[in-house]
Amino acid sequence: MLQLELTLVATSSHGALRAAATIGQGVTLLSGPSGAGKSTLLALLAGAIPPQSGTLRWRNQTWSDGPSLLVPSHLRAIGWQPQASSLHPGWTARDHLDATYRFRPQRPDLEASVIESLELRPIMARRAGQLSAGEAQRVALLRALTACQGLLLLDEPVTALPPDLARRATELIASLTHEQGWTAIVVSHQPLDGLKPTAHLELAEGRLRTA
Repeated sequence: MLQLELTLVATSSHGALRAAATIGQGVTLLSGPSGAGKSTLLALLAGAIPPQSGTLRWRNQTWSDGPSLLVPSHLRAIGWQPQASSLHPGWTARDHLDATYRFRPQRPDLEASVIESLELRPIMARRAGQLSAGEAQRVALLRALTACQGLLLLDEPVTALPPDLARRATELIASLTHEQGWTAIVVSHQPLDGLKPTAHLELAEGRLRTA
C-alpha cells in the first residue's frame, strides 16, 4: 500500500538534491556516499527544512507543496532520530518523552517494551548532558519510536552502540515496523543485522534511485 510519495528539489551541503520516489510499508534502507544528501532528505521529510520545489504526500495528506510547509513538523506522523543529537542537555530521558507526548498520544505499552529492550530503565532520570554517546543515542531512538504514528526516519541509529545492543536495537526497529504497519526509512553506513529491509534506495550525485 502506498504510504509516502515525494518529488522534491532542494540544496544539500554538496549541491543540488533531486528525489522522486514512492515508498510503501516496511523498512526502506537509504544508502549513499557521505555528503550525498541522505540527512538532508530525512530533514525534508520531517519538515525541519522546506524544499525549493516539489511535493510531499503522506497517505492522502499533502505535507509540502513547493517551498510551503502545509503540515508543520510537530503535526506530521513521524518519529525522527537525526544523526546529530537532538537532546536537550538539561532534560532527563523522562522529560524528553513527556515533551514528545505533548503532540503524540501516550503509548504506555510501547514505551515500556522499548525501554526494556534498549536497557534504558537505569538512566531514565539522568540528564542528557550526563549521558554517554551510546546512552544518548538510545534515548533519541526511544523518543523516535514512541513518537512514530506511521513514518519512522532514522539517521545512523546505532553507530554509538556496542554490537550486541546494536543488533537488539535493529531487531526492535524491524519488529515494531512490521507490527505497527509503519513505513521506516533508515540511513546507515554499516550493515544492520536483523533489519530485514523490504526496499533499498541509493542517493548518489544528487539523485535518488532504486538500488
